[in-house]
Amino acid sequence: MITRGVGDLTLSTKFMTACNLIIITKELNENPAWWYEKGVEVIIANTRRTSKETVDPSVKSGNYLNNVMAYNEAVETGAFDAIMLNQKGDITEGTTSNIWMIKDSCFYTPPLKSGLLGGITRMKIIDILKKEGLEFKETTISETDFKNCDEAFLSASTKRIVPIIKIDDIKISNSLPGENTKKLSKLYYKLINESIT
Repeated sequence: MITRGVGDLTLSTKFMTACNLIIITKELNENPAWWYEKGVEVIIANTRRTSKETVDPSVKSGNYLNNVMAYNEAVETGAFDAIMLNQKGDITEGTTSNIWMIKDSCFYTPPLKSGLLGGITRMKIIDILKKEGLEFKETTISETDFKNCDEAFLSASTKRIVPIIKIDDIKISNSLPGENTKKLSKLYYKLINESIT
């Protein structure tokens, strides 16, 4: 984290001194196997994603209030995570992950212009889809489209690829991780293992 530095309690940046650099490290434990074997349930949050005109989503800042509020909505319903809509009502992302859906074997993810952070794992998945010749579209996704998908999953560096089996009260892929999602997961793990060795 980079802070504005030590200075007077004011919103003015002219009182800033040299910025502070804070590095926090933590050992990451293995995620529960059931995330990948059984899939997870998500909700569509009432809390909207901060507008990209207000805070640029490509800036990874500590301004997570909306995400925290959306995640708490998920926790209160017993869901794994919350999917956030933008001001137009289109799908953007999860509280700490990117969102994908599959319809008729085509992979879809919202474009950056919808107001989301372009994650590293999202970028790697796009590379895999292009390399494997799998049909892929980066396009605006409505809530209705998302709930009518064949398969869905979320992606993040610390979560990897997590299948979604339920959105609100709508069951996805017969409440099981979908075949296309599982195929992509194998390709992604292969890429990760090749990077490590």
